[in-house]
Amino acid sequence: MPNIEPDSTINTIVHVAVAVIVKDNRVLLSKRAENVHQGGLWEFPGGKVEPGETIEQALIREIREELGIDVKKTRPLIKLIYHYPDKSVLLETLIVCQFSGRQYQVDDCYEQQGLEGQTVKWVRLNDLDNYSFPLANKPIINALHLPDSYLISPDRFSEKPDSQYQTQFLDEFSNNCDYHQVIQLRIKSLKNAQLNNSPLKKVLKQACEIAQKKQVRLLLNSSMCLEHDILYACSGIHLTSIHLYDDDFIAHYRTQFAHKMIAASCHCQQDIERANELALDFIVISPVKQTTSHPNQAPMGWEQFKKLTDIAKIPVFALGGMKPSDIKEAQNYGAQGIAAISSLWNSVVNETQDKF
Repeated sequence: MPNIEPDSTINTIVHVAVAVIVKDNRVLLSKRAENVHQGGLWEFPGGKVEPGETIEQALIREIREELGIDVKKTRPLIKLIYHYPDKSVLLETLIVCQFSGRQYQVDDCYEQQGLEGQTVKWVRLNDLDNYSFPLANKPIINALHLPDSYLISPDRFSEKPDSQYQTQFLDEFSNNCDYHQVIQLRIKSLKNAQLNNSPLKKVLKQACEIAQKKQVRLLLNSSMCLEHDILYACSGIHLTSIHLYDDDFIAHYRTQFAHKMIAASCHCQQDIERANELALDFIVISPVKQTTSHPNQAPMGWEQFKKLTDIAKIPVFALGGMKPSDIKEAQNYGAQGIAAISSLWNSVVNETQDKF
């Protein structure tokens, strides 16, 4: 594993603590004054970290000063560096899931004022895309739209190619769509040249139809190199570590499907920097723990995972030996949540309930 060096420009970057204050599946936003940097845009409240302060201390102080809210409980969401033409910021974002103090009315049309005269409003998670934010906030919004588990389907078709297993797989896939918001379909043995005459093409189409019907975002593993109609029917692709560096492949996909999601598998600092450069929707980092599928591959452990996660400017899922019971620990180390195959497949992790 390569050494991970801190950003050489870190001393010139404004360090900011950002609060995503949540209540009843809504987020509390404030509007920036017109005469400041990025003025007139909506933002998640927060402010500069003063010398000697921890992120939590800065957040508690800023939110009390700005909003009269006392922060009681937080967890990490995402940490990123963003370079504007005139300013660079390091945003450390915490979800505030317990708080007390001043109350702000929860009303779709009701705007209020914070303690500094700023406009404040509770906004539904699903409505965040309708508001104008500073560009540095976009990865935060992306993270809020993602669940805390990312299901990867088991790849058993090479072992069980018969039609009976295909039916069983689709039944199981449909059931899993009831409990997971984002799923990766992974059949690495399937190559494009085989697809036209393969019964698996029907399976893929049916899986896309099921996901669309159940409003699940289905990503297809890029190793399958699928045809246009299959790619059109899914929500996006998940890049293998090889396709992550294939400029032509990525450019062609984005030309065809500009608004679809792109995720990727990462294993080292170079992979993560590449994903940052491409501004992907999210990545998985592995292996965090020992896995039965790769028993000879040494796990990186949580501390190394944290160092890699700190480099990422996009949401990260922890992969490798993960179970639903690891979700909170992964989040404490800076992850969005976990990604897994066996521990999530046919497992009830109810993402259909409120996110917070």
